[in-house]
Amino acid sequence: MSVENNVFIRPSSLPTPADWAAAIRAAGFELDIDTDFTWDDFEGFLPAKYKGQDAGFELYKEDFDLSELSDEEQAELEDRSLLVTLVTHADMREYLSSMLASAVLCAMADGRLAEGGEPPFIKSADAIAWARDCEPDVEKLITG
Repeated sequence: MSVENNVFIRPSSLPTPADWAAAIRAAGFELDIDTDFTWDDFEGFLPAKYKGQDAGFELYKEDFDLSELSDEEQAELEDRSLLVTLVTHADMREYLSSMLASAVLCAMADGRLAEGGEPPFIKSADAIAWARDCEPDVEKLITG
């Protein structure tokens, strides 16, 4: 089973890896992502630590053709034509790291987040609260 969290942002809003990592910590999440990458040269598994334990997610960036979406979805996304996809598989700690990282990216870049890869979109103003609400439930799945 794979789960995608898709974040649609304006190309000019893509943060540096270091700024993204700092924003995750500033939001109060105990998640540290690897910052030793460049957006143009990287795709694949991005290591992370959640509360000191191994986590991470697959990370991809691509230009997205908004015409593939419905008129309503296009109106919601406006000119957010850069798609950042965070993918996880069966590991719940990795899913949690993807969820938190995607929420912060959405918030800091005025993006729209499609949890599980599908609308409805979570707006940037709501993304951090969404992640905070979900975090305890996913942690329970990790710890059993």
